[in-house]
Amino acid sequence: MYGADAADWLTRWDGGKAVWSIEMGGLGPGYEQCIHITCAEILRWFLAHKVDASKWSEAEAWKSDREKMTADLHKVKAVEELGLSGAQWEAAVNLATCFYLDGPRKVMTDERVKDRHIQVQRRFPGSVAA
Repeated sequence: MYGADAADWLTRWDGGKAVWSIEMGGLGPGYEQCIHITCAEILRWFLAHKVDASKWSEAEAWKSDREKMTADLHKVKAVEELGLSGAQWEAAVNLATCFYLDGPRKVMTDERVKDRHIQVQRRFPGSVAA
């Protein structure tokens, strides 16, 4: 359920399956849902644009990719309607970047997050809309 890589994690998410992730806010399920919806959309953007993360060691390359991604995603209705705080946006960027660079399996084995594993899915539990 971790996903072999970022693309597999996103495919599982898009299919409505539960996926393992990292709790990023600790402020409850609604707060986490906003972060994870945004994380999925950031991953989608990275994959669709075939972003070359190997260039991110250069500050300007990361800044450029991040500015493009941010501008594009703030136009995505699913993200725009969430009313994210700055902290939620940054948590989603952090998580999506880690999943994209290292893959979910490696992220989930990081000792720093071993007590923050959670299962999430696209559809919020108890909601009618998919």
